[in-house]
Amino acid sequence: MTKDTLSQSLRVVGERTPSIFAPISNIKILFGNSFVIRNLVRREVRGKYRNTILGYAWTVLEPTLLSIVYWFLFIMLAGNPDKYYAVWVLIGVIVWSCFGKSLMSSVTSLSGNTRMIHLVFFPRIIFPTTAVLANVVITVMSSFVIIPIILAYGFPVGIHLVLIPLSILLSGFMGMGLGIMFAPINCLQKDVEHLFRFIVRAGFFVSPIMWTYEMALERGVYGDIVLWNPMVAPITMARHGLIGKWPDIPLEWIFYSVGMAMFFWIVGSIIFHKYEREAVKHL
Repeated sequence: MTKDTLSQSLRVVGERTPSIFAPISNIKILFGNSFVIRNLVRREVRGKYRNTILGYAWTVLEPTLLSIVYWFLFIMLAGNPDKYYAVWVLIGVIVWSCFGKSLMSSVTSLSGNTRMIHLVFFPRIIFPTTAVLANVVITVMSSFVIIPIILAYGFPVGIHLVLIPLSILLSGFMGMGLGIMFAPINCLQKDVEHLFRFIVRAGFFVSPIMWTYEMALERGVYGDIVLWNPMVAPITMARHGLIGKWPDIPLEWIFYSVGMAMFFWIVGSIIFHKYEREAVKHL
């Protein structure tokens, strides 16, 4: 085989595109590696509940038990709440858990896969994507808890229920975009990981989990401030979808949340693409 023939038969591995085009190139990469991603997601979901007695039942039990704890806490602090309050907390926990877990798994997507990064090369955007999709799948499974709730409370069954998986997807996408923004620097300084653990815990209380959009409106200027939290719209959409209506939240707040998710994805993709190759050298 001549040198010219050999050079023609070889192809460039890991060819780089300009970072400014990363949001688009990453989408192409993910679609081109869909088979790999499906298998990694399947492995991650199965591995999470391997060697457990209850198995996938934990996807429903975990948010349900957490919601019961928060419901009792609110009863002690605020007295007799709305009769649907336990349902609102449960939906809030489910949607927020998807965001929080997607955010943390994206931040640690490089530092947590050191061994695989050193063993084999494939596009590293696959790591956070796999983790987030696994979280979305598990969260959708958790949302099956709404079936007995619908039967118990007599909520209508209709097209509005599609708002629940849409809210889960939006929260997971938002968490991934924000997470990949900081994944490269987490390879250098693990303080980033600890900082985001605090942010997820603190964000729980400033997001509508133990309170609702309607409660925030009653607080005047303080309510207006917390509405800038982009997680208000997804959680409110899921709650309103469960009771059989379209969101009462103004459309601009929904566009705001979607816009923030897109902003996180664009900026996160550019930063991830620009710095991930140098960052993994420090693992």
